[in-house]
Amino acid sequence: MTAWPKVLAVALLLITSACVSAGNQAIKDSGIVSKIEVGKSTRADVAALLGYPLAATYKNQAFGEVTWHYYDATSYPNATAFMPIAKGFTQNLNECTRVLSVTFNKKGTVKSLEQEQIPLPAQQVSPSGKTG
Repeated sequence: MTAWPKVLAVALLLITSACVSAGNQAIKDSGIVSKIEVGKSTRADVAALLGYPLAATYKNQAFGEVTWHYYDATSYPNATAFMPIAKGFTQNLNECTRVLSVTFNKKGTVKSLEQEQIPLPAQQVSPSGKTG
């Protein structure tokens, strides 16, 4: 018996388990995030751990508060993505976005820390192949 069936099985497992991630993967590491302490860590501390954010919001400008937002999005295929007929009728990717929001007070110290995981709805595909 040749090794081809084993090689094919391993290749199929690698392909079906593949995922794509974009953004700041450090926000998924609880060891890194736990180093950010409310009332103690500063903007410089957070920047040293996570880098500078992609987005910031300025709420409560009278109080000088700013919130840094860090994002990480991950997509991975469903089993149906590899079935020629089924993939036309089902979602092919599962997606999840993680958001870490760090709010600083006027002095630049961490006021609050909020983590959120948002499952993104997959595009619905009709039997005619149109997305909606």
